[in-house]
Amino acid sequence: MITIQNWFSEHKKHLTISMTVLVAIAYLSRLTPYNLYNVSMIAIAALGGIPILLRAASALRYKIVSIEFLVSIAVISALFIGEYSEAGIVIWLFSLGDLLEEATLAKSRQSIQDLVNLAPKTALKITDLDSKTSEEVDVDEVEVGDLLLVKTGSQVPVDGSVYQGDGHVNEASITGESKPSHKEVGTPVYAGTSLESGTLIVQAEKVGEDTTFGRLIELVEEAQDSKTKVQKLIDRFSQYYTPFVLLLALVVGFFTKDVRLATTILVLGCPGALVIGVPISTVTGIGSSAKSGIIAKGSAALDQLAKIDTFVFDKTGTLTTGKPSVSQVVNLTGNERDNLQLLASLEAESDHPLAKAINAYYDGDLFPVAKSEVVAGRGLAAQVNGANLLVGNERLMSENGIDTAGIDLDPTGSHVYLAVNGKLALALAIADTLRSNALEQLAALRKIKPYKFVLLSGDQQTVVDAVARELNFDEAHGSLLPADKAAYIKSLQAGGHQVAFIGDGINDSPALATADLAIAMGSGTDVAIDVSDLVLVKDQFSQLPTAVRFANKTIANMRQNIAISLLTVALLFIGLFAGYVEMGLGMLIHELSILVVTANGMRLLRLT
Repeated sequence: MITIQNWFSEHKKHLTISMTVLVAIAYLSRLTPYNLYNVSMIAIAALGGIPILLRAASALRYKIVSIEFLVSIAVISALFIGEYSEAGIVIWLFSLGDLLEEATLAKSRQSIQDLVNLAPKTALKITDLDSKTSEEVDVDEVEVGDLLLVKTGSQVPVDGSVYQGDGHVNEASITGESKPSHKEVGTPVYAGTSLESGTLIVQAEKVGEDTTFGRLIELVEEAQDSKTKVQKLIDRFSQYYTPFVLLLALVVGFFTKDVRLATTILVLGCPGALVIGVPISTVTGIGSSAKSGIIAKGSAALDQLAKIDTFVFDKTGTLTTGKPSVSQVVNLTGNERDNLQLLASLEAESDHPLAKAINAYYDGDLFPVAKSEVVAGRGLAAQVNGANLLVGNERLMSENGIDTAGIDLDPTGSHVYLAVNGKLALALAIADTLRSNALEQLAALRKIKPYKFVLLSGDQQTVVDAVARELNFDEAHGSLLPADKAAYIKSLQAGGHQVAFIGDGINDSPALATADLAIAMGSGTDVAIDVSDLVLVKDQFSQLPTAVRFANKTIANMRQNIAISLLTVALLFIGLFAGYVEMGLGMLIHELSILVVTANGMRLLRLT
């Protein structure tokens, strides 16, 4: 049975064309002495009915009474009572609608195919670095650490960093930004981007499905195959609806003795538009979002985003650029250069943005770190060059009996303290500039809906308050541990709020996992992106209000399609029992309703 079904599925287009030709022959033959009308209609019913009957049988094996089962019973009944015209027309319209639905879904999934087509297939692997000799290999053969040659006009095959050379790379496939990005030694590059000028030697860091590009494709594919609560509800509704229509047809047939009427009920009761309407909206909505660099991990993410009333933000890397720099240094004990060397030696062990700022500020030699320990939400403890170090915030110092009072540091920056052998030696202020359009985009969000904005950060309260004032936040809470952020989100949820958390760091993971909706900035850590429901790939704040608009329009589109579908079935039944609708006309209206919801769903492809 599976083999026959596959054959019919592969030749669906040709079979539908054949049935269309037979319909034309049926009506044209009425103008000739050779009336082939009934023969043509029976042929159509057989040609298109067999695959529908096979699909119905397959569904029954899994105890599912499908739409195909309704159509099969209706067509068999029509043939039995000699209504060959109705049987043929029903099968032809159903098959035509099925083909159009498939074509529409294929078109709406084109965004995925566009991404897949952009994926590099081969790479030039360096065999001799001195002579820059290379050989072309399949991209699947590239391993982490390999050196690859990228020439002007070709694609970067992996995620990695520039080992030699410089050039300008078009990263539109990853970030959506059309302006080429300048790349030099040490800067990151991504698979699927194109080198527009220069020559690069790239060292592979992530290959295959692990690349940013590969993960984007995987995320969008998984998202488009997912289901919203609305769609799951429709699926459950269909399981009960089909038996209901069967029962209704049997009851009407039994009491009226009108087999034609009962058969017509079966035909008109097929909820085709209802079943196809929500998936069309889902696929097109997610596809359009992906084209704009907004990756929703399932249509449920868009559904949830439309319900959010509170946005909770992390500060560093989310509201700010995530590229802080040392703005002030206060030396308290010993030699400043020696203290900076100790501090930088320990911070070299960390990927935290503040650690990177300190290491960028100090450009000298480093000591090896003998032993280090992370103190969650506070800082680090370590042994460096024979000295016991504590590096972190005021809370870490206070818990270890070290007084930080009286030190005049920039209140708008993050503060980092260094204690050597129990004595405060150095204090730094590290400033991180706000994203240039943060205030404007937050205002754009509030125009959509009067959201509540909350800022949660591990930074000092004075720093957090300064940022909150500048961005007009409703609440701001500083000096929080990762667990504190998660706990605060739970308190908001307990108060009846639907909460979205936007972050980018590993320390944001508990909050992201706790929130009703987790949103990660595209520049965030792998962990943050993995636990998120929505990823803003371009790493631009402007994508947030865009994502909300996409979500609202997608969910509204789903509801419109549901309303159209249910209204059509209701009107058809009213018309049937009032004597205005017959089987052929009803089936035509039914198939037109499928085209209407399909066209309505396709409108989402124009979202920008």
